[in-house]
Amino acid sequence: MENLPKPFYSKKSQRGVLLLHAYSGSANDVRMLARSLEKANYTVYAPILSGHGTLEPLDILDASVEQWRQDVRNSVAYLKNEGITQLAVFGLSMGGILAMDLLTEADPAIVAGGVFCSPLFPGSNRVTESFLRYSEGVYRKQGLAQSVAKERLDELAARQPEQLQAIENLAAKAAQKLPNVTQPVYIAQGGADQMIDPTTAYRTLQALSQTDVSFHWFAKSGHVITVAAEHQQFEATVGQFIENLTWNEEN
Repeated sequence: MENLPKPFYSKKSQRGVLLLHAYSGSANDVRMLARSLEKANYTVYAPILSGHGTLEPLDILDASVEQWRQDVRNSVAYLKNEGITQLAVFGLSMGGILAMDLLTEADPAIVAGGVFCSPLFPGSNRVTESFLRYSEGVYRKQGLAQSVAKERLDELAARQPEQLQAIENLAAKAAQKLPNVTQPVYIAQGGADQMIDPTTAYRTLQALSQTDVSFHWFAKSGHVITVAAEHQQFEATVGQFIENLTWNEEN
């Protein structure tokens, strides 16, 4: 049996960074970025959202958007309990939606936020077929009987639309509040993203009318920008953004 992904946590200073993974992903999505920020002396936490990081894709559908929102709040509480007085929150794809949802709640401890290839505004996407393809691969690796795998894939296909609608609803609510955001925001988008419509990143940029936005377009990168060909350039821009934030001097 393969090793299951684990959350990432490294305590280095009172300046914290919370990294949220994508739908059907895990902390492995953001591990390279976490390592680069750890080297720069930030405390970094990349949790695994409920239902994720298991060998059963149905676990994801057994979780809910509200649970994931609570996971994020719990992660913030964990960092505060660890003595982290200020933190920035970023996320890949759905993780970015959750990050912006948190940012719009105006917690004074959250000094900035960011999204990586996150569809806050509606557009064409391939999430459904990608999730089913991922699930098929998981079942194949486990050597499940074809009949059992087909039964589970049929259940996934039947149940997933409701969950994706809930994610879109959360994105729409967060998008409506973007004009009220005053903390600095980082946006990265892969130009070769085939999972979502990459041009929605510009709508996110336009909606953030009350704050400073650091916008980065990586022409050769696909959807999982954190592990794409330009990931080192991407990591450098995230690091620079965080370094330029106004942190309390005692941190």
